[in-house]
Amino acid sequence: MAGAHIHHVQSSKNRLLHRRMDLASEQCLMTNNRLREMPAALVLQHFVTCLSILATLFILVWVLGYSSYGLDFTDESFYLVWMADPFLYEVSATQFGFVYHPLSVLLKGDISALRQANILITFGLAWAMTCLLLHSLAPEARERRVVLHAVAAGLATSALIFFDSWLPTPGYDSLALQSLLITGIGLLLAETKLTPRSLSGWIVIGIGGWLAFMAKPSTALALAFGVCFCLLVSRKFSLQPLLLAAAVAIVLLLISALLIDGSVEGFVERVRLAIEFAKYIGGGHTAAEILRIDNFLLPARTKHAILFVLVATLVAIWGALSKKALGLIATLVASIGYFAITAVLALGEITGTAGLGQFQGLLISGVAFSAALSGVLFARMKLFDNTSAAQWGLGILFLFMPHIYAFGTNGNYWESGSSAGIFWLLAGVTVIAPIARDRKAWTFAIPFALATQAIAATLLQTGFEEPQRQPQPLRLNDTNVAIGISRSNLTLPNTYATYISGAMTAAQDSGFRLGDPAIDLSGQSPGILYAIGAANIGQAWTIGGYPGSLKLAQAALELVSCEKIAAAWVLYEPDGPRSIPVELMHWLGAAFPGNYEQVSTWRTAEGAGGYAESRIQQLWKPAAAQDTQRGCRALREKETK
Repeated sequence: MAGAHIHHVQSSKNRLLHRRMDLASEQCLMTNNRLREMPAALVLQHFVTCLSILATLFILVWVLGYSSYGLDFTDESFYLVWMADPFLYEVSATQFGFVYHPLSVLLKGDISALRQANILITFGLAWAMTCLLLHSLAPEARERRVVLHAVAAGLATSALIFFDSWLPTPGYDSLALQSLLITGIGLLLAETKLTPRSLSGWIVIGIGGWLAFMAKPSTALALAFGVCFCLLVSRKFSLQPLLLAAAVAIVLLLISALLIDGSVEGFVERVRLAIEFAKYIGGGHTAAEILRIDNFLLPARTKHAILFVLVATLVAIWGALSKKALGLIATLVASIGYFAITAVLALGEITGTAGLGQFQGLLISGVAFSAALSGVLFARMKLFDNTSAAQWGLGILFLFMPHIYAFGTNGNYWESGSSAGIFWLLAGVTVIAPIARDRKAWTFAIPFALATQAIAATLLQTGFEEPQRQPQPLRLNDTNVAIGISRSNLTLPNTYATYISGAMTAAQDSGFRLGDPAIDLSGQSPGILYAIGAANIGQAWTIGGYPGSLKLAQAALELVSCEKIAAAWVLYEPDGPRSIPVELMHWLGAAFPGNYEQVSTWRTAEGAGGYAESRIQQLWKPAAAQDTQRGCRALREKETK
């Protein structure tokens, strides 16, 4: 009986399995029949949409995967030092450290996690802004949400071009870009009629303006003029909501002032001193020097690459809009080609770089130009009949956004501005809005997204293969080391890991304790002080190599108490390319090296700080702190008389 029962149960299972297989076969047959019945254009649209979604995932996984690789001992380490304890410094032109400090605390100072958060925040804001833009340009296309989000995500990968020099740690530049993306979101939501959605838009504009000021006051100033211009052209200029946005920015700024310095007066003094200190260093940050028009010179290879992207994308769009077999083939070939570039780079099949030179970020202009030409060629008169003043106003603002982002930097505005090249791209996309409205879908724009992804991947490859001030491609890094108070694990070149581990061990063996104050006379090593757990006093990065570096270091350290100066260890690099002269210590009332004991010596790694040669660094311990403290106080009393 038991055997018969088992046989019956097994037979029932077999029948059920065969039935399911039959149903699956019927479903596959029905699907195949439906695909055969579909127009070729529709099948192509589904296929290229899948390619774009896959390319976005490839890029994100690729970038996030490198988040624990590499370290720049100068700029990036300055970001880490500033975020870790921004309240240690009394003068600062940028307040990004205070904005990102809660994130640093939340992530326990983990460098890899901070980088991943920065990447995802930047991409998320870019995706949200692009989604809102596409919806506002063609509300009729909202039904095909998957396509809209796929196109938006593909275009949003252009924001990741920001990381093409591989400085992924949150800093003032990343905050400036994020503030512009937030402002763009607010402008897309804001209307003159004060609905809940519109009110949220004006509030978001205020938040964006506040964050821009916290990142770079120069960018905030340029953004204020840009927003007002955009509102005038868009016919959205209305005093009441604009005052609301301004009030939000001012209130947030007042709250920031109270949290940072305890008073508005203290915060104003912080910024005033920062402006004064900027004059000392001679680094090109004065008002007269930032008001300039820069030029760019593209090598032949870059020009050819831009032209190729423009023509290939334009042909692909023509094919997507055409019902002819030749057009569909052109779209398919271009789409697969762009996807292939993204895939082989993200999967590590290519190890070189495109070699496009200093202004490689301008490659994104190829897609922007192809979008603008598509609107002119294929929308024709609808371009002027169906494009609203609000869309024109936003498009014009987006054209200037990269320069608003770069305004105030001492670098070339075109080179710096290309980090915010997503705005150039979206300015071009506004021109194709009539086509999207006419077709009630953005499927034709998938080639734009695929071209953008290929460009983003190409430029990111430069960052991974030639990371700023690092000696080798990230993929060759093979040594893990835990650095800083948070003991963050990073994968570094063996020479870098040896340099850091040696310095950490030497400092620890010499009696150095985590959090001890330190003065950096090397002029370029905030990273090594961060690694050993020191508290950089005076400045987060006591930067050397400028005409006024010594004067700036003196001015900053004169704001530090004599007790801290007396207790501070000294990192010294004899004859270093950026070393701060030892006269600094005498001007502070500290007899160096007389009142100090040299306790450790090590050699820097080749390539550290951007210099190929290895150099000797010395760690000096305060041996007569009371004498130094008395000398410091005596000097300050003399100066006040």
